[in-house]
Amino acid sequence: MKLSTTLLKAPHVGIRDLKAHFSKLLKDYPTMIITDRGKPKNVIVSYNEILELIDIIDEITDKTTLNLVQEGRKAINKGSKGVPVSELFSKMRKH
Repeated sequence: MKLSTTLLKAPHVGIRDLKAHFSKLLKDYPTMIITDRGKPKNVIVSYNEILELIDIIDEITDKTTLNLVQEGRKAINKGSKGVPVSELFSKMRKH
């Protein structure tokens, strides 16, 4: 997942630094972990990253998706080769 990698690489910015240099930091780092006395307190995430996360959450909580995953697990347990996740999501988008 791209967002998890982005968060792992995100700079840690202290609250005071954020206040003093907000505009520049936001331009340089659309994703930041905001710290208070060195401890992570908040995260600033880009709009596109949030949209991607919402899209993923919508897909994995959709009843049709969950049913397809369950059917796939049953088929794999019976010896079927299985279907790549990307193919599953492509099928879901067509419905």
